Amino acid sequence: MPRLLHVLLAVLLGGGAALSIALAGVAPSSATGGPAEGGGGHDPAAHPGRIRAQITFHKSPAHPWNSRISWIARRQRGDGTWKVLAHDSWRAGSGLPGGSATNPCVKGHGWLPNGRYTLRQYDDYAGNLIHGRAFRLSDHRCPNGTLREELFIHTEAAAGNRQCANGPGDQICRWEFPRVNDYTSHGCIKMSPSAILALTRDYHRFFRPGAVYPTARVSLLVR
Repeated sequence: MPRLLHVLLAVLLGGGAALSIALAGVAPSSATGGPAEGGGGHDPAAHPGRIRAQITFHKSPAHPWNSRISWIARRQRGDGTWKVLAHDSWRAGSGLPGGSATNPCVKGHGWLPNGRYTLRQYDDYAGNLIHGRAFRLSDHRCPNGTLREELFIHTEAAAGNRQCANGPGDQICRWEFPRVNDYTSHGCIKMSPSAILALTRDYHRFFRPGAVYPTARVSLLVR
């Protein structure tokens, strides 16, 4: 006969004294409905050692070319909480002058739509216009349904992350700020060479170049 049924019979037949005797033989967990052993702060759903990171582009509507990129990486503890391992931020910009810089639905001109993006990091991207350190972002639809494509976090550099020789005008292979406002972009996110180098080093502490990870592990959040 189950032990708790013994307890009920004791109550019916013997009153309070019998109940005390019966409960004396019942384990505390059975008498209270609680666990037999304390968890000691451990969360059974946690994955101790798991790394989760996020790059965030914080838009500044008043100054689109003086926005911010931040980086944060965390490791999960055994109790399910997260310990911050690294945190940093840098200046960044997005969009072109001309009235549509803050319109995410203008292709090649407005800044990125809000939302979450996957990342593919390159140590030396070999594009037609973009070279050097870069993060390729997933495509994203703006609020009116326009699909934004060919999106990056990048700088202005030549192949091999070199700075090309100085010359007249704005050169895509050389960072010329403040003489030229190199924080403007055709809808991508622009950082200085030193800033994207720092971000890349932070990223390499936990993630491999060229790989695409689930957004639950690492992602870009635009807001």
